[in-house]
Amino acid sequence: MTVTTTTSADLRSESVRTLYDQVMARCKDIDHLNGIGGLLNWDQEVMMPPKATAVRSEQLSVLVGVLHEIQTSPVQGALLDELEYRQQHEDLSIVLNPYELANIRLARKAYKEETLVPVEVAKASAALSSKSAAAWAAARKESDFSKFAPFLEEQIKLLRQSMGYKIRGGSKEEARKINEKARASLGLSETDECYKGYYQGLMNIYETGFKEDRLQALFADLKKHLIPLIAKIKAKNFQHDNSFLLRDYDITKQIEFSHSLAKKIGFDTDAGRLDVSTHPFSGGAHPTDIRMTTRYTLNNIKEGITATVHETGHSVYEQGRNKEYFGTPVSQALSLGIHESQSLLWERMVGLEKPFWTYALPLLKEKYPEDTQLQSVTVDQFYLGFNRVEPGFIRIEADEVTYPMHVILRYEIEKALVEGDIEVADVPALWNAKMKEYLGLDVTEDRLGCLQDIHWSFGMVGYFPTYSLGSIYSVQIFTHARESIPNLDEHLAKGEFHVLKEWLNKNIHQQGSLRESGDDLVFDLTGKHLDSSLYVKYLTDKYTAIYDL
Repeated sequence: MTVTTTTSADLRSESVRTLYDQVMARCKDIDHLNGIGGLLNWDQEVMMPPKATAVRSEQLSVLVGVLHEIQTSPVQGALLDELEYRQQHEDLSIVLNPYELANIRLARKAYKEETLVPVEVAKASAALSSKSAAAWAAARKESDFSKFAPFLEEQIKLLRQSMGYKIRGGSKEEARKINEKARASLGLSETDECYKGYYQGLMNIYETGFKEDRLQALFADLKKHLIPLIAKIKAKNFQHDNSFLLRDYDITKQIEFSHSLAKKIGFDTDAGRLDVSTHPFSGGAHPTDIRMTTRYTLNNIKEGITATVHETGHSVYEQGRNKEYFGTPVSQALSLGIHESQSLLWERMVGLEKPFWTYALPLLKEKYPEDTQLQSVTVDQFYLGFNRVEPGFIRIEADEVTYPMHVILRYEIEKALVEGDIEVADVPALWNAKMKEYLGLDVTEDRLGCLQDIHWSFGMVGYFPTYSLGSIYSVQIFTHARESIPNLDEHLAKGEFHVLKEWLNKNIHQQGSLRESGDDLVFDLTGKHLDSSLYVKYLTDKYTAIYDL
């Protein structure tokens, strides 16, 4: 039965199951349209002809308009209002299971947020993102931030505008509290311009339920311990040999090896594909249609391997989602921090360690039998060379010790940008100053600095912290996996990656968005809230041994 009425009197006679099914039918339509958008964005990054940028912008704008119309449908609102009324007067758990109850919560939250933002703003944002991404790519090629700056200014303007609607409409309560407190302390009225707290709201788009004051405490802890650790390693004035990684390795063979690793870990190539793009990413339309990209460097084989393993972690998460609830909100990944925990768990907790290379190094040697230097490398030597700590300019190429500094730098800049503490024109100089302070590097061109990431071109501000949250999550989750799976290292050394993947499928991937935050998921799994001290201890212990500190 299809419900088309919108009055509570008409809906009061409908069963809870009927109401729920109608809400989910619209949610599935929304999911399919978002999937189409995902394919359009994938195509733009991988194979779209350059002259199609303008029409792709228009296509995405139209798609967002259609999505907004469905997402803000009065019928959907009436159905959700009636379900909320029923929840206040009935025990819906008699009829609906926990996943279905979570679907109602998530659908209501999404509906509220969408109805607060005018369709014109949503469409403008989608159209800008397509043009902005093309401008970023051109500016990066020329290493000239000034050519991207106008687009970033417009993105910040639209983000503030959109967040303002959400804060005033009551969907971003924590951000509202921060904003009101700031206005009071500065003596500002409600009509005065003030963007304090806006970053909290933007961050919660990607990391639901996480408070920025806690993020600041976690990042302060990382800075306190990791900056001295980096200094100690640098003071050793010693590096393990990694010359065997920096030889010219045929790209075709690199691709073959990386593809074999992705499939061995568990990436289903009948439900996805792996391509090349400027910036590695994972996306697609559905768990049965995952689009993963990576990139390769001729004279640094590590880059292609780690990028591929990283993106495979994202992709097996997507392919491992709860099949029973495909297309509904509860099937979606809980947060980007949890998503990143899965890519980093495979890249670092598995892919940087000896058990993995006990399995993979012989296979790599088979690909390059003519390389006498590679043939002579032992697993121990490979491990030491693969885990060198060397401050560098590029985030996605950074080792795991210096990586958090790249994230903290971006967080501090984008927060200041959104909240009005700096201007877009200040970004390059501030970026370069922080790179000098945190990593001791002098940035020589924008391509190596503020133009290296694509995120801001898509208006993805508040996203970067999830990378380091993912690092912290990954250590906590993998530590628990080791405690839960007998002889895990032995399985990994034999290439039996399915043992870990199936454990993650059950405990992380299939859980979807059942919990209200990543912290809730980790607490229920490990018995502890997110704890940066575990992450610091992991890095300190590992690299103290590697560098004999």
